[in-house]
Amino acid sequence: ESKGSKESDEEVRARTRDVEKLRADTTGWLRERIPRMIESERVTASWAFFRSIGSPKRMVAPMVNQSELPFRMLCRKYGSDCAYTPMYHSRIFALRESYREQFTTVPEDRPLFVQFCGNEPDLLLQAAELVADRCDAVDLNLGCPQGIARTGYYGSYLQENPRLIYNLVSCLYRQLRVPVTVKIRLLDDLDETIRYARMLEEAGAALVAVHGRTRDQKGHQSGRADWAKIRRVKEALRVPVIANGSVEVFEDVSDCDHDAAADGLMSASGLLR
Repeated sequence: ESKGSKESDEEVRARTRDVEKLRADTTGWLRERIPRMIESERVTASWAFFRSIGSPKRMVAPMVNQSELPFRMLCRKYGSDCAYTPMYHSRIFALRESYREQFTTVPEDRPLFVQFCGNEPDLLLQAAELVADRCDAVDLNLGCPQGIARTGYYGSYLQENPRLIYNLVSCLYRQLRVPVTVKIRLLDDLDETIRYARMLEEAGAALVAVHGRTRDQKGHQSGRADWAKIRRVKEALRVPVIANGSVEVFEDVSDCDHDAAADGLMSASGLLR
């Protein structure tokens, strides 16, 4: 749980009711999809955005309680060319000023992606608007595999609800003044993963970061990330794709570049060693 996010018993009960409603809801699917006639323009804009921030190749991954401003600046000093903030909970960020104080940045801290988790489009947009003038993109966390994400119904535990995910991404794409990006994990089936990634692209994601492990591959069961599957996702998409997972030592950088053939890569725990 992030710092400053402790809730009262009544808030927990209310949030639990909201989560159960979201899990059962099948009426919120945004049926009016982005018109095909503007799809090529959207893809062109995604690449223009990527080039505008220097086509970053070495990214600092979002890490709760780790990828904060001092660590991001240290990584930039030693060669990182883009960084993510830690994940913030969009509902808490939107509603609590004290929680928002966790987000700090300076002009030199760019390019910067601010990452949020959440399951409510309006509150996600509200949180994103609070940081839009201090970042280059807002990222939606669709990959967190931890138990707290299951309880709070966010991260990788949304992946069985594509209707909601589409609405979250599309809401930011249509209304936020900076691009929306997403970070996902592989699904158990590669073809399903590709369909999932294409749906995110269609919803308006300007960049897709892919962690080469499934939701169940965590902790002692993590194993190596599958860069070859990331390559397949990259080949299927038209927007920039970033490879994530198993970039632990310097030699992994060239191996991941070769095997994943993505537009960039990101490292998380390897940067902490």
